[in-house]
Amino acid sequence: MSVSPVVPSEEVAHAGGQYYLRHLRALRRGGAEVTVVALDTAENREARSRLDGIAVVLLPARSPTTRAGRIRARWARRLHPARPVDWHPRSLSAPSLVRLLREADVVEFQWTETAWIGRGLRRWTDARTVVVAHDVLTQSYERHRALVRRRASPRGVLAAWRVRSVGRDEARIYRAASVVLVFSSKDARLVDRVTAGAAAVEVVRPPLAVTVRERTAPSTAGDVLFVGAFDRSVNAEAAVWAMTEIAPLVHRRHPDARFVFAGAHPPPSMLEREAQTIHVTGRVRDLEPFYESAAVVLVPLRSGAGVKFKTVEAMVRGIPVVSTSVGVEGIVDDHRIRAFAVADDAAGLAHAVCRALDDPAAARQRARAVQGEAAAEFSPERFERHLAALYRTRSGED
Repeated sequence: MSVSPVVPSEEVAHAGGQYYLRHLRALRRGGAEVTVVALDTAENREARSRLDGIAVVLLPARSPTTRAGRIRARWARRLHPARPVDWHPRSLSAPSLVRLLREADVVEFQWTETAWIGRGLRRWTDARTVVVAHDVLTQSYERHRALVRRRASPRGVLAAWRVRSVGRDEARIYRAASVVLVFSSKDARLVDRVTAGAAAVEVVRPPLAVTVRERTAPSTAGDVLFVGAFDRSVNAEAAVWAMTEIAPLVHRRHPDARFVFAGAHPPPSMLEREAQTIHVTGRVRDLEPFYESAAVVLVPLRSGAGVKFKTVEAMVRGIPVVSTSVGVEGIVDDHRIRAFAVADDAAGLAHAVCRALDDPAAARQRARAVQGEAAAEFSPERFERHLAALYRTRSGED
């Protein structure tokens, strides 16, 4: 049984949802019978019709009908970010859910926040529980607090509270799980720190080396590409930083260089900065044409946590990656996989982008030198073997 706020589909606009779809398909290919339990939303009802071979049970979502209820829900999210407020308490004891829980060998929770509701489900099952931690939330909120200049301001006090709240709740979630699945050794160390070593952790590299079309060199110098779901503030903030501080420095040396920001839900702060050399695509069905025309992939993230899928997806395509240290963490841990360049200031990132644009052929040659390592590290075959062994062992089948 797989509990998630979303039902994944090919149409999902964020990397976590794409991972979840591959995760479910890998379990099915391994012979598991999988039932997804998710919230009853229009998007999930539509996605359910496209999820072949996997049963889906939708539970009513909590939807406040009064202004006071909406205010309470908003503040609950702000004060306790690791606790989801969309799951209706009554639905967690629904007969259909209780029956699934009693029959399940393994109950997994996609995303750390979802696992909070597992505290109310334990009375119905003695199955093994797996928390798939797409990232460790404590790190995100610690980074957010570090960006607040005035610690004594209301914003600073709220940031400090959120670090404490998330750290406490994450520790409870991870300690209660049979195993916590993370995507990198860096995240495994974070879970160990959050729980004081009291959680069982397993590193499973996500299957990001998907089959892609043979990539040819762009006919021109190529674009500077940033891929992301821009309804996530960390991506939108990074994009605006790239537009306002990095792109102008690049344009001094390469005035015709085109920056492409490809992804769904760009906010007004991005759209209002579109120009001849800055293109915001909005949602696209296929990213491959954008990768094919990219001379360099820029990952200017300054906050957030977890393995940045966008970084790996560029590497396995043999595209030079210029990134901040946040954008490559959890990926270059073993020093076999290297980015083209890493810098944490606008000038350093702009200089690296210019180097890639100065000699695209040399930059691609360097990127292809690590392409094989990245493809092997994040291969679907390796992922499926590891996932099958983990779930089989944890469910007591061998």
